[in-house]
Amino acid sequence: MKLFFDIGICFCFLACVSCTERISKLFSSDIEAKIPLENFTAKDSDYFPRFILKFFPNAKLYNEVKPALVDARNGMQLIEVKGLSTEETPFNEANLSWSADGAFLGFEIITDSHRKILVKDLVGNYEKELLILPKGRSDFLEGMVSHSIISYNAGLRWSRDSTRFAFMSNGGIGEYNIYVGAVGVKEEPVTKSPSKDGYATWSPLTSEIAFVSGRTGNGDIYLVDLSSRKVTRLSFGKGVDIFPEWFPDGQKVVYSSGDALNHNLYVVGRSRLENSTWEKPRALTRWPCDDLRPVASPDGRYLAFYSDSCLQSKIDSDFSTQERVWNIHVIPFVKGKTYTTEELKHTVIARDVVIDLNAGPAWTPDGRGIFYVKRDPKSFNPIYGYDMFSGQRYFFKTGTKMNRDILMSKLGILSFRAQSGVWDRVYLALTNQGLQLQDSADSLQGKIHYE
Repeated sequence: MKLFFDIGICFCFLACVSCTERISKLFSSDIEAKIPLENFTAKDSDYFPRFILKFFPNAKLYNEVKPALVDARNGMQLIEVKGLSTEETPFNEANLSWSADGAFLGFEIITDSHRKILVKDLVGNYEKELLILPKGRSDFLEGMVSHSIISYNAGLRWSRDSTRFAFMSNGGIGEYNIYVGAVGVKEEPVTKSPSKDGYATWSPLTSEIAFVSGRTGNGDIYLVDLSSRKVTRLSFGKGVDIFPEWFPDGQKVVYSSGDALNHNLYVVGRSRLENSTWEKPRALTRWPCDDLRPVASPDGRYLAFYSDSCLQSKIDSDFSTQERVWNIHVIPFVKGKTYTTEELKHTVIARDVVIDLNAGPAWTPDGRGIFYVKRDPKSFNPIYGYDMFSGQRYFFKTGTKMNRDILMSKLGILSFRAQSGVWDRVYLALTNQGLQLQDSADSLQGKIHYE
């Protein structure tokens, strides 16, 4: 249980007998955003929606110097890097989360007394603070306990309709529950549970959430249908099950299962006979290394995940006393197949990377490439992009240092955390990898080039 609790996973959902009409609206799939989202198709000399042009001035220059669409989408190109926040505040920023359409984002701010979430758009038309405090809390009481975290709010995840979001909060009272909110709608608690539940992740079908629960005394994967409030247990293993992520088809969930030093990947899918029933989980990987944070490619054909280099480490020295080195592996998803040691040791696409347990390996929107941070303190942990089908690796000269926690939006904006002075700040890097620019129809041709 140690790893499950150390990661700080505290999401949950239980049936609510007295839900208000407002909460019911949060479960509906027809909520309209108050900010109009742009439908945009790139063409020669016009590659980005208007709000991106406003935030990244160099995008206009890119339109001019790359007049032909074929040149603009060639390779992995860095266009501009900007800090998300302009204010110099004595706080750390962390864990950025993009909405599915790339229009909204959220990130966490860690202060002396709170860990809160900001939800905003790039232009500045919309901003919302997610900080749950009990009613009646006074400034005096807050001052009395300012040296400890009062309200802990973290783990924002967006629905596929890009208007709703879920996050964990202790509500300032120490009981961790899941809250659901929406753009233009006040967030509301949807659980009152003393158990340690956590890491909610929205289904591509928008009406279901998979999450981790400690309610049986172990970490297990559960599913809640938001329309019926029905909770279904999906995993029943002896190990701790963590990091659930949906496949794009909404029919399968992949996760890590094991103990503190060795997790393997498992997948659980719906029964063919009835969508409301689920099959028994089966192993995707089986070897002595530690497989964490699996993420399916946008088309569901591949899985990327972190794994420690345990085989070489155990040969070189005592593994228990050695600093763990993490690599990124990519495997094709083949129904019924379990990958073993001889196969998995040849599936590395990037070695010695900075592991990101918040979001996992960062796929490009077309599923052709992966961005990662190389663990190289002498070079301030640089960012690279890797085209898996051409085998070409791209160094991104961002001008930032000690980079980590990278994630890419649908529109090709790479977000990451970097050190600015003594504080961590969120930075955004505009690339040419957005779906509006890249031609995804022929993006997955040929075999993966492994190291």
